[in-house]
Amino acid sequence: MTASGSRQDDLDIAADETILSEQPMSRLDLLQLAFWGCLLIAVAAASVAIAWPDAVGGTGPVLLISMAAGGMVFLLWVLKGAGRRLGLFPNKGAASEAINAATPRFGWIESLDEAVLVADHGGAPIAANEPYRELTRIALTGQQDSAGPVTVDRIFSASPGLAAPVFRLSKAAKAGQTHREVLPAMTIGADSLPVQYEVSVAPLPRNRVLWRLRRINGAEAATGAADMKALYVEDAPLGFFAAKPDGTITYANGWLRELIGLPETAKNVRLDDIMRPEFVKMLARDKKSGAPGRANIMLRTRDGVEMPVQTMTTWSGKGAEAQGRTVVVANSQSQLAGEGRFLAASASRPARPDGDPMFDDAPFGAVRLEGNSVEAAIILDANKALLEMAEGRSAPGTKFSELFLDEGTGADSLAAKLVDAIDKPVGLKLAGDEPKSVNVFVTLDNVGQPSVAYIIDMTEQKELELRLAQGEKMQAIGQLAGGVAHDFNNVLTGIMLNNDDLMTRHPVGDPSYENLKSIHEFSVRAKDLVHMLLAYARQQTFKREVFNVTDFLSEFGILLRQILDERIEFETLHGRNLPYIKADKNQLETAIINLVTNARDAMLLSGQSGGKLTIRTSRATAEDAHRHGFNYVEEGEYLLVEVADTGHGIPANILDKIFQPFFTTKDVGVGTGLGLATVYGIIKQSEGYVCPISKVGKGTTFQIYLPALKADEIPVPEIVGPEEEAVDHRPVDISGRGRILLVEDEKGVRDIAVMHLISRGYEVLSAQDGEEALEILEEESGSFDLVISDVVMPGMDGPTLIREAKDYLGEARVIFISGYAERDLAKKLDDDREVSFLPKPFSVRQLAERVKQQLGVRKEREAA
Repeated sequence: MTASGSRQDDLDIAADETILSEQPMSRLDLLQLAFWGCLLIAVAAASVAIAWPDAVGGTGPVLLISMAAGGMVFLLWVLKGAGRRLGLFPNKGAASEAINAATPRFGWIESLDEAVLVADHGGAPIAANEPYRELTRIALTGQQDSAGPVTVDRIFSASPGLAAPVFRLSKAAKAGQTHREVLPAMTIGADSLPVQYEVSVAPLPRNRVLWRLRRINGAEAATGAADMKALYVEDAPLGFFAAKPDGTITYANGWLRELIGLPETAKNVRLDDIMRPEFVKMLARDKKSGAPGRANIMLRTRDGVEMPVQTMTTWSGKGAEAQGRTVVVANSQSQLAGEGRFLAASASRPARPDGDPMFDDAPFGAVRLEGNSVEAAIILDANKALLEMAEGRSAPGTKFSELFLDEGTGADSLAAKLVDAIDKPVGLKLAGDEPKSVNVFVTLDNVGQPSVAYIIDMTEQKELELRLAQGEKMQAIGQLAGGVAHDFNNVLTGIMLNNDDLMTRHPVGDPSYENLKSIHEFSVRAKDLVHMLLAYARQQTFKREVFNVTDFLSEFGILLRQILDERIEFETLHGRNLPYIKADKNQLETAIINLVTNARDAMLLSGQSGGKLTIRTSRATAEDAHRHGFNYVEEGEYLLVEVADTGHGIPANILDKIFQPFFTTKDVGVGTGLGLATVYGIIKQSEGYVCPISKVGKGTTFQIYLPALKADEIPVPEIVGPEEEAVDHRPVDISGRGRILLVEDEKGVRDIAVMHLISRGYEVLSAQDGEEALEILEEESGSFDLVISDVVMPGMDGPTLIREAKDYLGEARVIFISGYAERDLAKKLDDDREVSFLPKPFSVRQLAERVKQQLGVRKEREAA
């Protein structure tokens, strides 16, 4: 007997007992009526004999005996319980039962807004609230109405798919356990209303069970059903499944479960259990865009058989809350032998005559070939992807090798590469107006002739590889430039210091003065070149400040007008609500001057009679840069400065080389090739981007994206009084008094610097490295007024020296000298000691002025 049958029998017995208790006289038969009638007659006759003894005569005693016998029988019958069974005598507690019968049992369930049933552990109903009775009326419309509440399984008996969860709930109820099930979506009632319920069971005292049925509003259940329409997905004649980003399948409809042999109760099933990892990636490729993604994959059944199917996947949500929904269709020829399971024909698009949608809809190029060799093969058919890639050149009858460019000879010829592409990918160039980089993979049939070839577009990947290689090349060049600049700075510092000394000894009028003056001029030019190299290498010292670019360009535009030729029209256009930026004004001026100078040369040296130069400013975002193809610009808001000219433009083949140091298209002796390299370094060091847009014959536009400051990052301007105006602190007398320790690893620079400082009245000791300087400071602790140290030295560098010697410095001031950038040297020290930075190369006067200034600051503090 089934569980549902036993529950129905129990229900019938309970109903019979209820009817018996409500209608006690319905069980009396004729025999009982005769018995009671005889008994009454006997009692009546005995009463008459007692009342009128004369009337009865000698029969009176007989009647008394009969009456006594009847009384005895009646007494025995009552004692046996027949009276109670017949309802003649009330049971113990009958009064309280009568009161309880007049009031509803389990009255507290009426206060709940969900359907509630109280049943025994076997499922027989005992009490139900009004929502449950209403659900019963809707579910059993048209059926014979029962006298009391019905069982839960009877409500859902019209939905066979609910048998399993209802059985699990009934099993838990009998075991006295708490259990919860989210039922699949279903329809109930004559109107087939779509609903979905969450059902739970919980034990109550005295072997009672509480059933609670809560309707799910919005129907977003753990099964992955999106809404009430999921009911129709379950019975759809094609596959459907929902999955999480980690690959867990949260729902699969009946068609798909039957196809792969997945039981309805299966849990923790993952995508990689039913398909290969590469197919899992294909389903997730459009996760970010949210656009429907189509793929041809192979599904794996429980018995290991793989079959080709087509999928259409859409993703919604973000992060761990994302949900992927996939529709699965397959070819009509696909059949699982031995299992009796057939795949539905694809209804997503009309089938082609050849019945091979995987060929036509592949996201990469595919061709069928015919011929004895790959280089001589003819195209029989090409899919849509290849027709688009080859710009229509892959029509049937075309020679396969004519699709590609022959860029080599011998072993690198096109024929050799096509032969090499058999059973492995080989990189080739697909011919067209804009040649594309592709990977070609050729397969042979069973007789060794070319059968199918696959062409995969690798243009974007190649561009990324070239960009990465270019970035690494630029970084390597920058490191080389920085190293060369540092070493050259040491050499140039020695040349300038010695030249200053010689110019002091050979003043104006001396025969050697003009030669020394030429050396000085060449040194200044070399210094500018070194600064350009350091700017490109992003190793020069920046003093960034917050300012409005509109005011900056308005003042700077006067100087730019002087740089340009009169034949060139110059215009400055400012946008509205421009953000503030934080940059080094001097360095930004250098970058713009270099761009303006290049634009001027492009418009005049190319034979043009003139042109127009425009500088535009506006507020921009990263999306504006991405629209022009500059996808490397990070998300955020920017100030955009555009320098546009109407020159001859830059050819596309050299556009990616223009920022390389010493690369120039100008004639020999006209340019150094460091102008754009300097612009690149300055903008990158300002945390911005410089993006060129050029077309031959149309001109060039350089877009400079500088990070915009937020409102809370803009400092409040201070009101400066007349007494606080800037004063030129440059000393007139550059001689002085004080004890100095000079630390420099370059002997030529160290000797000439020591000599000049001594000549100006200072007492100077020198050290060739950090270790020697530390010994001197330890031996003569607190006796120095100033320490001048190179930053980069073999062994112990300058910041490490100052950090290790902090207990021996006392109140000594510190000056760092270096050919590299300052790089926040003060942050490398452990204490709050203030440091000054003097970049190389420097002149004798610059060194003497900085020394006098630092010693003057110390004296002012001691006086205070």
